[in-house]
Amino acid sequence: MDLLSKAVELKDNVFLYWNRPPKGNYMPFKEVLSYSFGGIGVYAIIHIVGQMILSTGNTLIGNTIGVDPTTMYYLYVISVLSSFPLTALRANIVDNTRSKKGKYRPYIIKMGIPCVLLATGFVWMPYEKMTPMVKYVVILLFNIAFQFFFNFFKDSYENLIYVLSPNSQERTNVVAIKSVVYSLAPSIITPMMPILAGRFTGGELTNIRLYRIAYPPIAIIGMLISCLVYANTREKIVQAKTHVIQVKFLDAIRAVAKNKYFWILSLAGWLGFLEGAQGQILFWLYEYGKGCTPEQYALITLLAGNASLWGMMFAPFAIKKIR
Repeated sequence: MDLLSKAVELKDNVFLYWNRPPKGNYMPFKEVLSYSFGGIGVYAIIHIVGQMILSTGNTLIGNTIGVDPTTMYYLYVISVLSSFPLTALRANIVDNTRSKKGKYRPYIIKMGIPCVLLATGFVWMPYEKMTPMVKYVVILLFNIAFQFFFNFFKDSYENLIYVLSPNSQERTNVVAIKSVVYSLAPSIITPMMPILAGRFTGGELTNIRLYRIAYPPIAIIGMLISCLVYANTREKIVQAKTHVIQVKFLDAIRAVAKNKYFWILSLAGWLGFLEGAQGQILFWLYEYGKGCTPEQYALITLLAGNASLWGMMFAPFAIKKIR
């Protein structure tokens, strides 16, 4: 009965605070849900473009398109080097953005659309007709473009929360909600791919036809859902054009070195490679070891992909307790 009363209270609060935030908060329920459900579209794009980013373990580029590991490593290094000036350019654009529409919101659309076009073009390039050198150049050029547009798109969504509310606990709660919601995108796409492979490519996950069939519609639908973020959120922290912060480089380095949250996030990133490693192992066991059927592989990846759900759900409580 207690659970039922809480459900009724939640429903009443949703109706009451749909268009206006609760006392002490800055985001109404409409904005929280739009930011969260719009994140499904954002992360649908992030997920598929992430499969196209150069890395030494990229199966789409290595196994499907056919680039040997050594060449892929060289392309990866060049792509990373190109990211340095592009990162500076992105930072300069954001720092000088003083639009009435906000600092980050406009780039959900402005950078999302090029990402969709690039993702569609990437999988539809006629790699099978290209010479190896032409193929390498095409992949590299796409990745240089991704370094700008894709990272700009992703950062705009992730950083948007910092200007939606000045209340740190509210931001934490919203991040937990949106993390659980947007994770539906990879949770749906990952098991869907082996099922589509079983239908269209004889179960092969390394057939480019699979990605040409699946990725463009996913990218387009993701962009349409992403528009929820742009349409139904409003940035509350707006800086004046004359507001300029100057920090010395060495001072910034010292401040970062003392920031415990930086080291926590860095440690999480360092451990994150284990998640990628288990994904690669599962892929190889399925694709080359023939360890299971497409349907079984879809279920395995679904269960593995949802392992992080519990951390997302309990993160706000843990943060509130240890702060």
